[in-house]
Amino acid sequence: MSMFIPALIDYVDGNTDFHVFLSCAAILLFIGMAMALTFRRHGYAMSLREVVLAAPVTWIVVVGLSALPFVFSSFHLSYTDAMFETMSGATATGSTVIVGLDTAPRGLLMWRFLIVWFGGFGFVTLAVLVLPFLRIGGMQLFVLDLSAQSGKFVPRMIDVVMKVGAVYLLLTILGAIAFRAAGMSTFDAIGHSMAAVATGGFSSHDAGLGYFQSASIEWIAVVLMVLGALPFVILIDTVRRGVNSILEDSQVRLFLGIIIAASLVLTVWLVVRQGIGLLEALRQATFNVVSIMSTTGFTSQDYNQWGGFPSILLLALMLAGGCTGSTAGGIKAFRLYVLLQTIRMQLHRQIYPHGMFVITYNRSPVADAVRAGVTGYFFVYITTFFSFALLLGLTGLSFEGSLGASATALGGVGPALGSVIGPCCTFASISPLAKWLLSVEMLAGRLEILVVVIPFTRTFWRT
Repeated sequence: MSMFIPALIDYVDGNTDFHVFLSCAAILLFIGMAMALTFRRHGYAMSLREVVLAAPVTWIVVVGLSALPFVFSSFHLSYTDAMFETMSGATATGSTVIVGLDTAPRGLLMWRFLIVWFGGFGFVTLAVLVLPFLRIGGMQLFVLDLSAQSGKFVPRMIDVVMKVGAVYLLLTILGAIAFRAAGMSTFDAIGHSMAAVATGGFSSHDAGLGYFQSASIEWIAVVLMVLGALPFVILIDTVRRGVNSILEDSQVRLFLGIIIAASLVLTVWLVVRQGIGLLEALRQATFNVVSIMSTTGFTSQDYNQWGGFPSILLLALMLAGGCTGSTAGGIKAFRLYVLLQTIRMQLHRQIYPHGMFVITYNRSPVADAVRAGVTGYFFVYITTFFSFALLLGLTGLSFEGSLGASATALGGVGPALGSVIGPCCTFASISPLAKWLLSVEMLAGRLEILVVVIPFTRTFWRT
């Protein structure tokens, strides 16, 4: 149904691509209805194994079919490029292979914005409702009580989805209004607001937000990117309890603290080493730090020109990512918080061998199973990052390019590092094999890696 929106835009603009969207919509409608009727049954409940299998399969099927408009439109992308572009959007990564966005049909641009917007919302619901029950990387700590008892946060699962969707839509509308007031066209305001809230980073211009050369637009984007990277359940609670509900959360404080510290350090670097004025340096540093750590990937400057230290700092922020329960990717601030608490506890045990130390999160003890899950996930994440970096190096990417591409795909960031696939460029020039590797890595990173890996184990298929 969402394909009718770009079809309508192309029809109004007099672009013949509206036939493509209508045809693809008909294909998807036929396939969807056929599957729904084929597997229809009464009283069906999914087992844990089926949930694990359904998540990656659903993403792959949706991406594979949603890529069709890119293949048959006036851009005539190869299916490899179309899959890369669609996977990037559906996983809210924001990397692109398209050159010439400024002259692209508005229908195709809106389709990109819709993909990233739906992908961001899809991951929020997955992170809030599914991943905690799968106990992926310590996520069982965030299992919501969905009972109907009085005093509970939300009584039913549908209420969670509706409340998250309402906040998601409200942020998008407010962002569009703010962008429009700051000087964007209505189309650009809506599209960039959708990308910012989804922390996807897609733009309708090759230069990204740098196209507008507006400080106010960049500061609005900073606010939207930060909100998109915060836990949506906490944003819902903010309506009821106020801003204190955000500041009381341990991972939110860590997330905001890292942003502030990294922005200040990068500001000093730009002032001292690049000779940029203080206010301009603060704006550039804050925008790029927030864009990278929230895994949005909007670009305004080519940070590769700033030197080696900023590149290393931004690479670390790519790996860190946003908060659990948000549209952001990366390791997540919750896991970093638990890891830091674990290191602190081990240091205290070295000093006081007979002491009793307990790791807490939001003033509540963290179970050993959660701590073990976080530690294991961190190891899996780093291993996956280096493994794909090694494979990408075999395809011809440079050392810096391989590390940057692997970090940006796994964390769902968007731009990478280097002069080939950095913020100045697109991924169009890399080999088809590299694009498929990055597509797989984007899916793995979006679904918390283990959801993609578990179906390939022998134990998973044993009865």
